[in-house]
Amino acid sequence: MTARPLRVAAVIATVLAVTLAIVAAQNAAIATLMPHLGRLTTDFSPAFLRRELDTATARPRNVVFLGDSVLWGYRLPVEQTAVSILAAHGCVCTNLAFKSGNPPNDYALARVFRARGVRPRAVIVEVNQKVLSAADPEYRTLHPAVAALASPYLTGADRAALDVPAASGGLPRGLDGALERAWLLYAMRPDIRAALYHDDDTDAPAPPATAAQYEGSYDLSPLTARNTGVRYLDSSVAALRADGIPVIAFLTPTNHTLLRDYIDSPAYAANGAFLRRLLERRGARVADWDRAFPAREFIDNDHLTAAGQRHLAALLERLLHEARLE
Repeated sequence: MTARPLRVAAVIATVLAVTLAIVAAQNAAIATLMPHLGRLTTDFSPAFLRRELDTATARPRNVVFLGDSVLWGYRLPVEQTAVSILAAHGCVCTNLAFKSGNPPNDYALARVFRARGVRPRAVIVEVNQKVLSAADPEYRTLHPAVAALASPYLTGADRAALDVPAASGGLPRGLDGALERAWLLYAMRPDIRAALYHDDDTDAPAPPATAAQYEGSYDLSPLTARNTGVRYLDSSVAALRADGIPVIAFLTPTNHTLLRDYIDSPAYAANGAFLRRLLERRGARVADWDRAFPAREFIDNDHLTAAGQRHLAALLERLLHEARLE
């Protein structure tokens, strides 16, 4: 080999070595300094979810919360959410609720729990009738990060029943996956962005809610096992109970003052009773808080104000005490 190719090879080797050193330093810094944010970010990554699950596994007496934007704390800063309030009161809590949460995501997470050895002291599951409607945009969709972790454990029937998106940064799948495995800055970029900037929708006031916005949002046809949400709610609780994990479920507080023309009906009440029976048959403890909150504690149909989240925290704290999980 001549001198010139040797020099070129030496330069390439030096650049690669420096790049690898920079990536290694970044990975170490992110692993050490990236905060646990109190809740999942809107566009949380598989890497961030994996990190939170590993933390949950390592925490003794941990209670995990699964749910949607109500438990996540829509339009509120994280410290005003019910789970954060419980944590401030001494609860060892992990909030895995997120904006597009639904029973299929709960089921996928239950499968991931089993595979990764996540064995919380109990799982609290929020059950929202709204997301059991086929008209709901998240009715059968998995979050990309949940799908990425759960994909190896989903059956063919699961894939046929659910929308299972691919988690991708826009690069070819193989390159994207390799970068995510090797480079935490790339893998956790949406979470780092959320840690640096707002991720709580609190910059602008919520527009006044009107009943007409929710016409058709709640499906009042009788719930059965043919409903995708019902089927995966049943499967998620069954999977958790099969692993010996106690399950406590609560029916989402709903603003009946706003929605009276759409949901104050025997059909809605019958569906609530159906869900309670389904959960209790699986051995879950069930709290029905559908009508437990006054209208002033709602932002809209089901999202809670800061006062509503304090009310929810008080009810959850009592529930944990009754289950001897406080």
